[in-house]
Amino acid sequence: MTFKTLRILVRAAVIIVAICGAAACFYFLPLIGMDLAYTFPEYAHGFFPWLIFLWIAAAPCFAFLVLIWKLSSVIKRDLIFTHKSARIVKIFAMILFCDVIFFVTGNIIFLLLNLNHPFILLLSVIIAIFGLALSVLVSILSRYLTKAAVLQEEVDSTI
Repeated sequence: MTFKTLRILVRAAVIIVAICGAAACFYFLPLIGMDLAYTFPEYAHGFFPWLIFLWIAAAPCFAFLVLIWKLSSVIKRDLIFTHKSARIVKIFAMILFCDVIFFVTGNIIFLLLNLNHPFILLLSVIIAIFGLALSVLVSILSRYLTKAAVLQEEVDSTI
């Protein structure tokens, strides 16, 4: 598989994920929220705060897609082991970490405001654990990409 083909596949995947994410955020989340507000009227007053909170929490996911799009141009030129790609991956890890903290903090605040159910908080903590683990793994990947970029520069300078 050529690097051009890989770039095309990555960009196609980014477009598909962006379309699915937009559909989830702007169609399914409001639809599910309205259904929950109808089913549990005691939580109906939390519909709009939750919807806005989830939209804000989903925004970094679209930022990830932009970063992946940028990485795809690096893949096409076969320059993945560069400081630029390591920096992009590091930014990805930092955004993911901040989004996880924001998500859990928002859930705790909503619980204190009586806009959340304890089970939802527990579920969000479980999701956050996976998000934090992914953030650590991406940080490690960034570190190794930086080391690989240094090695690549040394090899290029010797040739």
